Amino acid sequence: MSESTQSSAQKPEFGRLQSMFWPIHKYELKKFLPMSFLMFFILFVYTMVRDLKDSLVRKVAVCGGAELVPQLKLWFVMPAAVLLVILYTFLINKFGFKKTFYIMVTAFMSFYVIFLLFLYPNRAVIHASEATVRALQASWPKFFYWIIPCITNWSFTLFYVLSELWGTMAISSLFWQFAYEVTMKKEVKRFFALYSVIGNIGVFCSGGLLKTVSKMPGDAHIYVSVWVCVAFGIATMLMYSYINSVVLKDPKLYDPSQVKEKKKKGKVGIMDGIKILFKSKYLLMICAIIVCYGVGINFFEVIWKKYTDRFVSGASGVSDMMANLSMTIGVLTILASFIGQNILRKTSWKTSALIPAMIFLIGGGLFFAVVLYGEFVSPNIFGISYLALATWFGLFNDALCKSVKYCLFDATKNMAYLPLDDDTRTKGQAAVEVIGGRAGKAGASTIQMVLMNVIAAGSTLLDHIVTISILTVSTAAIWFASVCNLSKKYEAKLAEQATAKSEN
Repeated sequence: MSESTQSSAQKPEFGRLQSMFWPIHKYELKKFLPMSFLMFFILFVYTMVRDLKDSLVRKVAVCGGAELVPQLKLWFVMPAAVLLVILYTFLINKFGFKKTFYIMVTAFMSFYVIFLLFLYPNRAVIHASEATVRALQASWPKFFYWIIPCITNWSFTLFYVLSELWGTMAISSLFWQFAYEVTMKKEVKRFFALYSVIGNIGVFCSGGLLKTVSKMPGDAHIYVSVWVCVAFGIATMLMYSYINSVVLKDPKLYDPSQVKEKKKKGKVGIMDGIKILFKSKYLLMICAIIVCYGVGINFFEVIWKKYTDRFVSGASGVSDMMANLSMTIGVLTILASFIGQNILRKTSWKTSALIPAMIFLIGGGLFFAVVLYGEFVSPNIFGISYLALATWFGLFNDALCKSVKYCLFDATKNMAYLPLDDDTRTKGQAAVEVIGGRAGKAGASTIQMVLMNVIAAGSTLLDHIVTISILTVSTAAIWFASVCNLSKKYEAKLAEQATAKSEN
């Protein structure tokens, strides 16, 4: 072979900078950009409705507040999520993925249209008055004190539930399932990371738009924001149609034989999952990390939202603050995605996995130190209102924790399964996701519900600020310890694998 042939054979596919920031061939843009815009549209809608749902239940709802959030997540979102999975499975089996995609997006957007045209304008008629809600809270057992406003503000509850489910359904099930089915093996590593980067530009843009329209008089920002979401929902279906009818017809961009087959995970029920977990301390530690993140971030967020409600006024104020959060998450996630790749390459698994826990432990500890000082010592810290400090520092800490979660927490969690044998990895990962995912999401809400509905029925979140502070910091400490313990077993299993390979 000649020197020129050798040099051409060894020539890298991309230049150094392009391989780091834009490893896409020109001919691939026809596929990459539509898929990226599909994620952009989906995340844009999710961010917008996620931020709006908070302003509705915390500021617009009659007798509402941050206390409704744990009740909604536990009693309404969780059951609805189970029903949605059953419905989604039925639709997939009956109509296939393509028709199911259109059905699900159309159903969500139809609700938002109904909400704008009929439910929200008539909220005073279809919802109970404040006097009625107070009367019900006084006459019913105190256990139902915060559940009653969720029911009497039923259209807001429905908006909250569907907006939560849009994130789970549209991002996890619709987009990523479609991406796995149409992205070829040679594209996966290059495309998937950039999908998330461009998707988070959608998060930033959505937050920017909401921040702009939140300054509109009255509740005009709600109408404008939801109509924009409906428009982006329609754009999502149009883009999906274009990809199927144009992009996937190009043999250079889509060859079914070159698509990486998804590994089928064995279906693991709750009880089966518990049995699998308790047979393996290794899997229990992975599960503990997932649960700790879910419980900790929910504890932190609901208290931050409570103090934000005290700092700002009206639904537009909450929308503006949630928009700031979304924009910050978008920027930090894009930065963290590039920094995180270098951290994963240049440091040990333990260091990479400890960073999210350390950020949450330090940031969460400082946040609760601020609010406890403000509650029990002085309302001013260095001449600054503790409400302002708690609101803005809490916002940044929440955004930082979520951005690091996307790039380091998820990556190291998935890496932890690699040393396991195929059967244990498949069943174990399914068990961890079933148990850890559900326990993490419901754990904090259950504890908050017990505090407000059982231990001190009818109390507020701030009545339990000391207890929640201790529980949050303790959860972060357990998370930190679990990572340290898991890292020892992880390194040991990798060493066993290396020994076995050398012997073979």
